[in-house]
Amino acid sequence: MVNILKNINESPVSTYRWLGINECNIENREFYEKKKQINRAIKNKDNILLSEEVVGEKIMHSQIPMGEAFRGYINQNTSKVEVINVKSDVKEPIIFEYKLNKETCIRREKIILEEGAKGTFLFVQRGIGTNLGIREIHAKAGSLGKIIKVNFLEKDSLDVFETIVKAEKGSKIEIIHINLGSDITVDNLNIQLEAEAEGIITSMYLARNKDQLDMNYYIDHRGENSCGEIDVKGVLDGEAQKVFRGTIDFKKGAKKANGRENEEVMLLSNKVRNRALPLILCTEDDVNGEHSASCGRIDEDKLFYLMSRGLSLEDSKKMMIEGNFNPILDKIEDKSIVDEIRYVIQRRVL
Repeated sequence: MVNILKNINESPVSTYRWLGINECNIENREFYEKKKQINRAIKNKDNILLSEEVVGEKIMHSQIPMGEAFRGYINQNTSKVEVINVKSDVKEPIIFEYKLNKETCIRREKIILEEGAKGTFLFVQRGIGTNLGIREIHAKAGSLGKIIKVNFLEKDSLDVFETIVKAEKGSKIEIIHINLGSDITVDNLNIQLEAEAEGIITSMYLARNKDQLDMNYYIDHRGENSCGEIDVKGVLDGEAQKVFRGTIDFKKGAKKANGRENEEVMLLSNKVRNRALPLILCTEDDVNGEHSASCGRIDEDKLFYLMSRGLSLEDSKKMMIEGNFNPILDKIEDKSIVDEIRYVIQRRVL
């Protein structure tokens, strides 16, 4: 099992190997026992059509696949692909909740947004265990989708997940990944944009103690007037290690496409290891692309201001961290999940 976690989440372009950023390697990590039935609940499922496909179906093309060994393991240990179909506007978020109890959850999912359809999906993981999977999203012409993944897994958990999105002409897809749990997290996300399609990746994370977080986000501009954005905000504490690879790729034919990526990291310890590889790749000249990455400690002036108003040092830091995450939390319609996220941040910071 360990072999499937070697040479995964590779960068589309290699840099100096001594930086240790080209790929992810998880050593000496065993999985929990795989059980036939995982504790899962679905809210508002009457608004969607659920079906299954045989696992023989080919996985969508991705420029940054998690790894062939990983994909093979998922297919060998999953008998069916769960298909989630949205044919019209869905007003309420569809919420999938998984509760792991020292077990392994392995799954393949496919979300299909039909032409003009709208829908929001929220996937939440809690408990202790191993969470492995591949999620494919097909946004057909003119559709609008928001897919939110929240990782609340506790210590001694492993989360390795690959998400592939195909956005057809005029569609808009927004992916929000919130990584607040599991001591090892490997997050892979690829969005393919056709003409006039829009793809947004928003991510927030909190890593502490000796947590390891590896993120690989890629927006593939293939059509004219496509628009892509990657926005990542995070906090590192203790001896946490984080790698972020963010890529905007303008392919030939993606004229007048716009792409932007940005990562902001708040450092709470001088023992963390923070690595970032922001990339812009281009084979088309009539495009607009920009990227940036920044990291730093908490603003001492702001901290002093809050403490001068009667807050303790600990409460002041928590307030500043939560304030940094608020623009992302405002994108989530389910207030109970937002309240839980705020609680987890409060509990796990400091």
